Amino acid sequence: MNTQLLQICRASTLWTAAIMLAGCGGSTSMPHLSGKVTYDGQPVPAGTIMFAPDTQAGNSGPGSLAVIRNGEYDTRESLGVASGPHVVRIEGFDAVATRDNPDGMPLFPAYQFHHDLPQSSDTIDFDVPKSNAKQK
Repeated sequence: MNTQLLQICRASTLWTAAIMLAGCGGSTSMPHLSGKVTYDGQPVPAGTIMFAPDTQAGNSGPGSLAVIRNGEYDTRESLGVASGPHVVRIEGFDAVATRDNPDGMPLFPAYQFHHDLPQSSDTIDFDVPKSNAKQK
């Protein structure tokens, strides 16, 4: 009886793996974005940039997050981004670590806007306008 259970478990595992691999073909790879993030023309020392598909514009799929370091980001660490209309949210910090926040103090309120992302890997720079500091 243990042999039958082992065979069922093996078959189930192989079937699950086959289904997962079929869904992981090369045609589903997502594009990667990289670029610079500035605030009032200066590099953002630390922060995050989040990409969420804009469902109100008919886009769906996984969101993505990239870390901003020394004014630059790259989505390769998060496996890329889906293409199409997105809501982009940028949070920037001064990179002077405090006990409460290792990224430091916020440079500006979170900046959120809509952007259409490309279907292939690309370099896109974002500038958070100084006028954003008055929001919130």
